[in-house]
Amino acid sequence: MDVDRERQVMEITWEGGSRSSYTAEQLRWACPCAECRGEAGMPGRLARLQTLSPAEMRIQDVTLVGQYALQIAFESGHATGIYTFSLLRHLVQ
Repeated sequence: MDVDRERQVMEITWEGGSRSSYTAEQLRWACPCAECRGEAGMPGRLARLQTLSPAEMRIQDVTLVGQYALQIAFESGHATGIYTFSLLRHLVQ
């Protein structure tokens, strides 16, 4: 996994050699956390928005979570989304 901070693109090289590329904007809109997606039958924050601030769409840091996911922190301070590798593979199909 590599993040090009200038271009704001994250690239993953998967086992077997295939590569996937994700823009910071794509990742932010796909955030799987309860705040963004909703919970208990209530819509999440992203369902109510048309746009996000530039800071919300800039990757600050990426951390490995166990052997199954990445936690992506954005410059806005939002960092609660756990992006499973399964979700990341699904985003590029």
